Amino acid sequence: MRRAARAASPLVVGIAAVAFLARLLPVLRGGGLMGVLAYDDGVYFGGAEALVFGRLPYRDFLLLHPPGILLALSPFGLLARWTTDSTGLAVARLAFMAVGALNATLAYRVGRRLGPVAAVTAGLFYALWQPAVYAERTTLLEPLVNLGVLASLLLLGDGRSTSRRQAVAAGAALGLATAVKLWAVVPLGVLLGWLLLRRRRSAALPYAVGAAAAAAAVCLPFFVLAPARMMRLVVLDQLGRTNNGISTWDRLAGMTEAGVVAHVVGAQLPLLTAALSVLGVLAAALVTWRCPPARPWCALLAAQTALLLSGPSYFSHYATYVAPALALVVGAAADLARRALRSRARVLQPVAVATGVLAALTLALVTQLHPEGRTRPDREVRTDAASVRCVAADTPAILEVSDLLAHDLRHGCAVLVDPTGLTYDQDHGDLAAGNTVVARRADVEWQHRLTRYFARSEAVILQRGDPDGLSLATLRSVARQGSADRHRRYTVYLLSQ
Repeated sequence: MRRAARAASPLVVGIAAVAFLARLLPVLRGGGLMGVLAYDDGVYFGGAEALVFGRLPYRDFLLLHPPGILLALSPFGLLARWTTDSTGLAVARLAFMAVGALNATLAYRVGRRLGPVAAVTAGLFYALWQPAVYAERTTLLEPLVNLGVLASLLLLGDGRSTSRRQAVAAGAALGLATAVKLWAVVPLGVLLGWLLLRRRRSAALPYAVGAAAAAAAVCLPFFVLAPARMMRLVVLDQLGRTNNGISTWDRLAGMTEAGVVAHVVGAQLPLLTAALSVLGVLAAALVTWRCPPARPWCALLAAQTALLLSGPSYFSHYATYVAPALALVVGAAADLARRALRSRARVLQPVAVATGVLAALTLALVTQLHPEGRTRPDREVRTDAASVRCVAADTPAILEVSDLLAHDLRHGCAVLVDPTGLTYDQDHGDLAAGNTVVARRADVEWQHRLTRYFARSEAVILQRGDPDGLSLATLRSVARQGSADRHRRYTVYLLSQ
């Protein structure tokens, strides 16, 4: 046993290193650790900073998810308060890349239940699968949800010898994940059902208690302070989202490497290629179902895929939701294929190894095809904006990478942590179905709310190209209030008060 553990240690370190570098390098080649990488990561980090400055989610600012992400990011929010916003954000991004590396090693550990081939395949697949790499390069919800899923699977083991203490810990892992994003309820329910089907009620009850206690410990204090608003934002507003126009087929294609390649290189995805990719995943799941220890993984993959396909909205980073189950199913399928070749066609074993190496190299190449993010505003932009008391922006990440968010919070300025999230917390009929950016341009109420927010500030920084859906009327309203200083990627408006 000890010899096997020593042999596995270099593999674990190698998988972790591959995963971390796969997430770091595209960022360094793109916007950098202090660049604008996404929209949502700025929302969550901005909320964490607001929290450490004494502003509470739901009561004082809009947050459309449970508060777990803010608590996870609060140490980095404190770092930002003590140093600079961009320093705290950069360190937080490195920490979330490390979470991605940890997730890859957990996939390896869970896959070891079937043997070394399944373990290595699962670990490397998770480390290099582009949707997981994309989501775990910065401070998004999905890395923590996947951490909870994989930790729960590892603690439960095969379900036959799970102690009560392990069951409580496994439930707590997914309970904490649910306190980050409600979608974690699905894997929580699947694994609870699996325990009940295996007649492991002695583990099922502690598992459920652990989950409920962990989720309540995180969420209940915030709920007590703003019960009605938290319920509306976290549950009702999410259920009331309109369809953002991503078809079932596009969602399925986005969960496969073929769809990811087409998106990254900007090509039209051939129907046959995408269909073969989807069928390949389906075949792997069906083959894996023959292996009893892997059946919970197949059930997880089916349930989580169903949620992604049936939800009203879909964005590219959502695909990583299925990453743990998909990696384990692929690992199990690889192990079953190895066994079949060993007993029937030894001559094909070198071909199988070469195919696996080629697949890993292809996954690695896909993750590096596209640099991530845009660079932070120039020093001149940051200096101009910092000369005034309150600064607004169309996306919170701009304030963070410009070292202006803590500046605003210290001065008691109005800080809109999630500008586009306002569209989900208003009359749902205002936001039409279809492309979200296009729908926002026609959302008169949202445009008016953004206009009022900008007017309360002394400077406004907007991204060139208007990716968030600001209408021409809103942009003209800002321009009329002051002078514009246009830079390569951003425009700074100094408003006359």
